[in-house]
Amino acid sequence: MGTPLLGAQPLRVGPLTRRRLERQARSDAEAMRAQNAATAADQHGEPAAGGEPTPTVAALQARANAYAHREEQRFLARSRRDLAEQRELAQALSADLDAYDDRLDALPPAERDASRIAEGEGVAYQELRRLRRRIAVRNARAEQLSARIHARFTAARLRATRHFDRADEKIAVYWGAYLRALSPRPVPVRAPALRRADSLAGRETSVDRWHPAGSAQPFGSDSALSTAPLSTAPQAAESRSTDAQP
Repeated sequence: MGTPLLGAQPLRVGPLTRRRLERQARSDAEAMRAQNAATAADQHGEPAAGGEPTPTVAALQARANAYAHREEQRFLARSRRDLAEQRELAQALSADLDAYDDRLDALPPAERDASRIAEGEGVAYQELRRLRRRIAVRNARAEQLSARIHARFTAARLRATRHFDRADEKIAVYWGAYLRALSPRPVPVRAPALRRADSLAGRETSVDRWHPAGSAQPFGSDSALSTAPLSTAPQAAESRSTDAQP
């Protein structure tokens, strides 16, 4: 009757780990009582004020940080080539857009219509169409690389976050046994929470931190072009060039 249903949330902290944590909690509580007795503390039998971490909690924190660091290094090792190619593509796309603007500026204003560029004859129109095709191909490749990098990053971050969650559950088991071993205590002390800042599991962590400044967007510094569809990117460049005319 006590067996949980298959659809219920499984117990992540197994019985062996639970017993080990409870045994460690009793040992830490005994060491704390001995320390309080030796130093004649004002509050006998109470853990450190504010729920300061014990050596066991500090070890769990360090282990979680190390795991998140390993996941970050693994992500970088697997994505280093893609990140380098993405940086090169961002530079190439920026150069192609500048070249597209220059060739568009060389045309008379009446000859800059999109249909004219698509069907016009001559070296200038051929070069514009060639640049347009190259921009579309490179943009598609940049989006493919970005999707692959974000998929790897998301998987690594989920693994690190799951490890922190497991460590939180271990601390909850440990801290309950720790407080019971310290009883009676005058006031309850909240279990210390793991710090996830500056790690792969931190809330502010983003894959953009590994992009150098100015290359996170596939079209360089022009963010409007980076969010435009592939077929409209050259037209956006055309409108940017037209708007710059006096």
